[in-house]
Amino acid sequence: MLSPAIAELLTDEKRLKDRIREVIATHKRRIIPREELRESAVLIPLAWNGGEPLMIVTKRSMDVEHHKGEISFPGGSVEPVDQGLVQTALREAQEEIGLDPGDVEVLGLLDDHISILGYHITPVVGTIPHPYEFRINSESETILQVPLHKALSDTAWMAERTSFRGKGINVYFLEIDGGVVWGATARILKHFVDLITGTRIPFTGVSREARTWVEGLLIEQKAYNPFR
Repeated sequence: MLSPAIAELLTDEKRLKDRIREVIATHKRRIIPREELRESAVLIPLAWNGGEPLMIVTKRSMDVEHHKGEISFPGGSVEPVDQGLVQTALREAQEEIGLDPGDVEVLGLLDDHISILGYHITPVVGTIPHPYEFRINSESETILQVPLHKALSDTAWMAERTSFRGKGINVYFLEIDGGVVWGATARILKHFVDLITGTRIPFTGVSREARTWVEGLLIEQKAYNPFR
Protein backbone atom coordinates (compact mmCIF):
# COMPACT_ATOMS: atom_id res chain seq x y z
CA MET A 1 0.00 0.00 0.00
CA LEU A 2 0.98 3.62 -0.50
CA SER A 3 0.35 6.50 1.86
CA PRO A 4 -2.17 9.03 0.49
CA ALA A 5 0.58 11.67 0.23
CA ILE A 6 2.87 9.42 -1.83
CA ALA A 7 -0.01 8.18 -3.98
CA GLU A 8 -0.92 11.79 -4.77
CA LEU A 9 2.73 12.65 -5.48
CA LEU A 10 2.90 9.93 -8.14
CA THR A 11 0.11 11.59 -10.10
CA ASP A 12 2.06 14.82 -10.64
CA GLU A 13 5.20 14.51 -12.77
CA LYS A 14 6.57 17.96 -11.94
CA ARG A 15 6.02 17.59 -8.19
CA LEU A 16 7.65 14.17 -8.19
CA LYS A 17 10.69 15.40 -10.12
CA ASP A 18 10.99 18.37 -7.76
CA ARG A 19 10.69 16.04 -4.74
CA ILE A 20 13.40 13.72 -6.03
CA ARG A 21 15.73 16.59 -6.86
CA GLU A 22 15.15 18.14 -3.42
CA VAL A 23 15.64 14.97 -1.35
CA ILE A 24 18.83 14.11 -3.22
CA ALA A 25 20.17 17.65 -2.79
CA THR A 26 19.43 17.76 0.94
CA HIS A 27 20.53 14.18 1.72
CA LYS A 28 24.09 13.84 3.03
CA ARG A 29 25.41 11.46 0.41
CA ARG A 30 27.45 8.51 1.69
CA ILE A 31 30.82 8.57 -0.04
CA ILE A 32 32.80 5.34 0.20
CA PRO A 33 36.58 5.50 -0.36
CA ARG A 34 37.44 3.82 -3.66
CA GLU A 35 40.70 2.23 -2.45
CA GLU A 36 41.22 -1.01 -4.39
CA LEU A 37 37.63 -1.09 -5.68
CA ARG A 38 36.76 -0.78 -9.36
CA GLU A 39 35.04 2.57 -9.88
CA SER A 40 31.72 2.44 -11.72
CA ALA A 41 28.41 4.25 -12.12
CA VAL A 42 24.85 3.26 -13.03
CA LEU A 43 21.90 5.26 -14.32
CA ILE A 44 18.43 5.01 -12.78
CA PRO A 45 16.31 6.05 -15.81
CA LEU A 46 12.94 7.36 -14.64
CA ALA A 47 10.16 7.74 -17.23
CA TRP A 48 6.42 8.41 -17.27
CA ASN A 49 4.11 6.08 -19.18
CA GLY A 50 0.64 7.60 -19.46
CA GLY A 51 1.31 9.54 -16.27
CA GLU A 52 2.66 6.51 -14.39
CA PRO A 53 6.31 6.81 -13.25
CA LEU A 54 8.53 3.81 -13.86
CA MET A 55 12.21 2.88 -13.93
CA ILE A 56 14.01 1.16 -16.79
CA VAL A 57 16.18 -1.87 -16.02
CA THR A 58 17.78 -4.56 -18.16
CA LYS A 59 17.88 -8.32 -17.81
CA ARG A 60 21.49 -9.14 -18.58
CA SER A 61 22.38 -11.88 -21.02
CA MET A 62 24.03 -15.12 -19.96
CA ASP A 63 27.03 -14.32 -22.17
CA VAL A 64 28.45 -11.46 -20.09
CA GLU A 65 31.36 -12.03 -17.71
CA HIS A 66 29.63 -10.86 -14.53
CA HIS A 67 26.03 -10.83 -13.19
CA LYS A 68 24.72 -13.19 -15.88
CA GLY A 69 20.93 -13.07 -16.20
CA GLU A 70 20.49 -10.54 -13.41
CA ILE A 71 18.22 -7.50 -13.50
CA SER A 72 20.32 -4.34 -13.38
CA PHE A 73 20.38 -0.64 -14.07
CA PRO A 74 22.46 0.28 -17.12
CA GLY A 75 26.00 1.12 -16.09
CA GLY A 76 29.59 0.00 -15.89
CA SER A 77 33.20 0.85 -15.13
CA VAL A 78 34.73 4.31 -15.39
CA GLU A 79 36.80 4.78 -18.55
CA PRO A 80 39.70 7.25 -19.01
CA VAL A 81 37.58 9.28 -21.46
CA ASP A 82 34.87 9.95 -18.85
CA GLN A 83 34.65 13.43 -17.37
CA GLY A 84 33.15 12.30 -14.08
CA LEU A 85 30.72 9.68 -12.81
CA VAL A 86 27.65 11.23 -14.44
CA GLN A 87 29.30 10.88 -17.83
CA THR A 88 30.19 7.27 -17.03
CA ALA A 89 26.54 6.46 -16.28
CA LEU A 90 25.31 8.27 -19.41
CA ARG A 91 27.93 6.68 -21.66
CA GLU A 92 27.17 3.19 -20.39
CA ALA A 93 23.41 3.75 -20.80
CA GLN A 94 24.01 4.83 -24.38
CA GLU A 95 26.11 1.74 -25.07
CA GLU A 96 23.77 -0.72 -23.35
CA ILE A 97 20.28 0.55 -24.22
CA GLY A 98 20.84 3.22 -26.89
CA LEU A 99 19.84 6.10 -24.63
CA ASP A 100 21.13 9.43 -25.97
CA PRO A 101 22.80 11.40 -23.13
CA GLY A 102 21.05 14.53 -24.41
CA ASP A 103 17.70 12.89 -23.61
CA VAL A 104 18.54 12.51 -19.91
CA GLU A 105 17.72 15.16 -17.31
CA VAL A 106 20.04 14.38 -14.39
CA LEU A 107 18.40 14.87 -10.98
CA GLY A 108 21.35 13.92 -8.76
CA LEU A 109 23.58 11.22 -7.29
CA LEU A 110 22.69 8.68 -4.62
CA ASP A 111 24.88 7.01 -1.97
CA ASP A 112 27.90 5.00 -3.06
CA HIS A 113 27.55 1.21 -2.88
CA ILE A 114 29.92 -1.75 -3.06
CA SER A 115 29.12 -4.95 -4.94
CA ILE A 116 30.29 -8.41 -3.91
CA LEU A 117 32.57 -8.43 -6.98
CA GLY A 118 34.49 -5.41 -5.74
CA TYR A 119 32.81 -2.64 -7.75
CA HIS A 120 32.43 0.81 -6.25
CA ILE A 121 29.05 1.96 -7.62
CA THR A 122 27.71 5.51 -7.78
CA PRO A 123 24.03 5.69 -8.88
CA VAL A 124 22.87 8.62 -11.00
CA VAL A 125 19.14 9.43 -11.15
CA GLY A 126 17.82 10.89 -14.40
CA THR A 127 14.50 11.33 -16.19
CA ILE A 128 14.03 10.26 -19.81
CA PRO A 129 11.30 10.56 -22.47
CA HIS A 130 8.66 7.87 -22.98
CA PRO A 131 8.05 6.07 -25.25
CA TYR A 132 11.67 5.66 -26.31
CA GLU A 133 13.27 3.63 -29.07
CA PHE A 134 15.78 1.68 -27.00
CA ARG A 135 18.49 -0.38 -28.71
CA ILE A 136 20.06 -3.00 -26.46
CA ASN A 137 23.54 -4.36 -27.08
CA SER A 138 24.85 -7.89 -26.50
CA GLU A 139 25.15 -7.34 -22.74
CA SER A 140 21.37 -7.38 -22.30
CA GLU A 141 18.67 -9.90 -23.09
CA THR A 142 15.74 -7.52 -22.74
CA ILE A 143 14.51 -4.28 -21.18
CA LEU A 144 12.12 -4.43 -18.22
CA GLN A 145 10.18 -1.83 -16.25
CA VAL A 146 9.83 -1.30 -12.51
CA PRO A 147 6.66 0.68 -11.70
CA LEU A 148 7.62 3.24 -9.09
CA HIS A 149 4.39 2.66 -7.15
CA LYS A 150 5.43 -0.97 -6.65
CA ALA A 151 8.91 -0.06 -5.40
CA LEU A 152 7.33 2.46 -3.01
CA SER A 153 4.81 -0.03 -1.63
CA ASP A 154 5.17 -1.11 1.99
CA THR A 155 4.20 -4.69 1.09
CA ALA A 156 6.49 -5.41 -1.88
CA TRP A 157 10.00 -5.56 -0.40
CA MET A 158 11.64 -8.68 0.99
CA ALA A 159 15.03 -9.19 2.64
CA GLU A 160 17.42 -11.85 3.89
CA ARG A 161 20.09 -11.08 6.50
CA THR A 162 23.71 -11.90 5.65
CA SER A 163 27.22 -10.55 6.23
CA PHE A 164 29.45 -8.64 3.84
CA ARG A 165 32.97 -7.33 4.46
CA GLY A 166 32.59 -8.16 8.13
CA LYS A 167 29.26 -6.37 8.63
CA GLY A 168 25.67 -7.57 8.80
CA ILE A 169 23.54 -6.34 5.89
CA ASN A 170 20.12 -6.91 4.38
CA VAL A 171 20.01 -8.47 0.91
CA TYR A 172 16.87 -6.96 -0.63
CA PHE A 173 14.51 -8.56 -3.15
CA LEU A 174 11.70 -7.09 -5.26
CA GLU A 175 9.57 -9.19 -7.60
CA ILE A 176 8.68 -7.52 -10.91
CA ASP A 177 7.25 -8.70 -14.22
CA GLY A 178 10.14 -10.61 -15.76
CA GLY A 179 12.06 -11.66 -12.65
CA VAL A 180 13.46 -10.53 -9.31
CA VAL A 181 15.52 -7.42 -8.57
CA TRP A 182 18.10 -8.31 -5.90
CA GLY A 183 21.70 -7.73 -4.82
CA ALA A 184 23.35 -4.36 -5.44
CA THR A 185 20.59 -3.20 -7.81
CA ALA A 186 17.91 -3.85 -5.19
CA ARG A 187 20.02 -2.14 -2.50
CA ILE A 188 20.37 0.94 -4.69
CA LEU A 189 16.66 0.95 -5.55
CA LYS A 190 15.62 0.48 -1.92
CA HIS A 191 17.78 3.43 -0.89
CA PHE A 192 16.22 5.56 -3.65
CA VAL A 193 12.60 4.85 -2.67
CA ASP A 194 13.40 5.25 1.04
CA LEU A 195 14.64 8.76 0.21
CA ILE A 196 11.45 9.55 -1.72
CA THR A 197 9.20 8.46 1.16
CA GLY A 198 11.41 9.96 3.85
CA THR A 199 11.33 6.71 5.81
CA ARG A 200 12.61 3.13 5.65
CA ILE A 201 10.04 1.12 3.73
CA PRO A 202 9.35 -2.13 5.64
CA PHE A 203 10.10 -5.57 4.26
CA THR A 204 9.14 -9.19 4.88
CA GLY A 205 10.96 -12.49 4.53
CA VAL A 206 11.79 -13.75 1.06
CA SER A 207 8.95 -15.53 -0.72
CA ARG A 208 9.37 -19.05 -2.10
CA GLU A 209 8.92 -17.74 -5.64
CA ALA A 210 11.62 -15.07 -5.30
CA ARG A 211 13.97 -17.51 -3.57
CA THR A 212 13.48 -20.10 -6.32
CA TRP A 213 14.11 -17.53 -9.08
CA VAL A 214 17.35 -16.27 -7.54
CA GLU A 215 18.65 -19.70 -6.56
CA GLY A 216 17.96 -21.01 -10.07
CA LEU A 217 19.91 -18.12 -11.54
CA LEU A 218 22.81 -18.67 -9.13
CA ILE A 219 22.98 -22.33 -10.11
CA GLU A 220 23.35 -21.24 -13.74
CA GLN A 221 25.99 -18.69 -12.73
CA LYS A 222 27.72 -21.01 -10.25
CA ALA A 223 27.92 -17.88 -8.13
CA TYR A 224 27.59 -16.55 -4.57
CA ASN A 225 24.35 -17.60 -2.86
CA PRO A 226 22.90 -15.13 -0.30
CA PHE A 227 20.69 -17.84 1.22
CA ARG A 228 23.64 -19.88 2.52
